[in-house]
Amino acid sequence: MTRQLRARALSSKFEPLTAVPEDPARARLGVVRFAGTSFNPVLRAGHPELTVHLAEEGREFAEVWTSSRGVESGEHKAIAYAHDGEYLFCAGRIPPCDEHTYAGRLAFRAALELAGKLGYHHVFRMWNYLQDLTPRMYREFLLGQAEAFAKRPVTWSGLTAATVVGTRGGGIAFHFLACRSPKPVTIIAPSGARGVYLHGRLYFSAPTLDDAEHLMSARNLANWGVEDGFGLHDVTSLKVFGPQPADLLLARVEAGTRLDPAASVAHLRATLLREDHATEFEGVAG
Repeated sequence: MTRQLRARALSSKFEPLTAVPEDPARARLGVVRFAGTSFNPVLRAGHPELTVHLAEEGREFAEVWTSSRGVESGEHKAIAYAHDGEYLFCAGRIPPCDEHTYAGRLAFRAALELAGKLGYHHVFRMWNYLQDLTPRMYREFLLGQAEAFAKRPVTWSGLTAATVVGTRGGGIAFHFLACRSPKPVTIIAPSGARGVYLHGRLYFSAPTLDDAEHLMSARNLANWGVEDGFGLHDVTSLKVFGPQPADLLLARVEAGTRLDPAASVAHLRATLLREDHATEFEGVAG
């Protein structure tokens, strides 16, 4: 299948929270609402919806993942999900607690049990939103995740495939994407930029746009056995995280001049795991 067809099979874009329009040609695989509060994942109109406490009043929006295929959805042990035969979207939430390893292990056992039963054995992209994020808290949570993966017949692309940022409340919210085949390719650059290549698209995270540009270049992808390449003009959606408004403003200006005008771009004030990074760029190219 060509990159264009693969890209149409799964896509994401940002929409205003107050009015997320329906696309009759595509089915919703999952919706992540960035708002001033948090809620457990629910099924709404046949798709999972997760609310993350990470947006200021007046700047709420929804990230909408859609598929060109028919979608089936459901709930499993507090995990809301939908799948289309090729991709699986799972969402969960852990209420505020002190036992991050135990809670993470329990939640991901349920999610991975579901993924395995449905036949999606490769988790290729994951988002973790943690209230009051600290390195210690994340290590504890990550240990629970790792223990869950060790007990389930599901692989994942490791930390290179994960985005982790701190939220304003709501405990721990998470969602991930999994696929059936083929196995995703992990891509890394010396700058700390990282990504996962699958079906003609690159799901990436990088400290700067320059780092992202190097990561997705044909030259770097060739180092990992991938005969493909992208430029910043190929970025279709991009979230920029950062703790300081001034840094986010600079990132907004830079993205506005270097990305295709049609790209969906959102900026979120959030705590970063790496204090030496002013911003974190996370998106999809291809």
